[in-house]
Amino acid sequence: MKQNRTGRRAAMCVTAVLLSLICATTIWAKTKERLETVSDVYWDEDNTTVARWEEVEDAFRYEIYLYRDDSRVDTIKTQKTRFNLEKFLKHEGEYTFKVRALAKDKSKEFSDGYWSDLSDSIYIDEGFAELIRSGGTLDTSNSGPGALGETKVSKEISAIYTPEWQQDAAGWRYRLSDGTFQANGWWQDTAKGIWYYFNDQGYMVTGWIDWNGGRYYCLPSGAMVTGDTNVDGVTYHFDASGLLQNS
Repeated sequence: MKQNRTGRRAAMCVTAVLLSLICATTIWAKTKERLETVSDVYWDEDNTTVARWEEVEDAFRYEIYLYRDDSRVDTIKTQKTRFNLEKFLKHEGEYTFKVRALAKDKSKEFSDGYWSDLSDSIYIDEGFAELIRSGGTLDTSNSGPGALGETKVSKEISAIYTPEWQQDAAGWRYRLSDGTFQANGWWQDTAKGIWYYFNDQGYMVTGWIDWNGGRYYCLPSGAMVTGDTNVDGVTYHFDASGLLQNS
C-alpha cells in the first residue's frame, strides 16, 4: 500500500515537471514574437543613392542586403530607416536592395523579422562608378544633362566633376562640372580672361575662325587674340572682342 502511494507521488511529480516545462515553453514561444516585415523599400526621390524604408515597431536596428545585377555585394546594418549607399556603388550595374528588422541581441521578446521585397533598381554606369572609386561624390539632388545617356535608371543621377582640360588623339576638350564638354561656340576661362572656340564635336579650334559674319584668330594654345597680332608674317588688327578689323 505504501509503495502504491509512493508510486503515485512520483508519477504526480513527473507530471508536474512536464506541465511546468510545457508551460515554460509556451510562455517562451509567446514572448519570442517575430518582428514585422519591413515594407515600402525604395530609393529616395531627391537623393537617389539613399535607400529608405518604413519603420518597424520594436526593431533594434536594420540589416540591408545590396545587390548588383542580382548578386549580393554588401551587407550593411544601421539603426536608422535610411542609409546612403553611395560609397558601395563602385561598379557598373543595376542596384537593388532589401531590408529586414533585427531584434536586440538576446532579446527575450522578439526575433528578427523576415526580409522585405526587393526595391526598384537604379543603374550606375562606369563613369559614375569610377568617380566613386576615385573618392568623388554624386550630386543626386537634381537631374541634368549629365553623362548617363540612355539608361534603365529609375531615377536620374548627375555627377559633380572637377572642370578640367583633357587631351586625346583628336585634340583638346574642356570638361564641365556636369561631365559634359564645352562645344559649338565660344567659352571664356573667367579666371584668366581668355576666350576659346570649340567645334560641335567639343574640340578646341585654333587658327582662323569665321563666326557670326566676322573673322577671329586663335593662337596654337587656343587663346583668342585681340589688338595687333602677327599671323604668318602679316600684322592684323583685332578689336577688344577679337573681331578682325578691315585694314
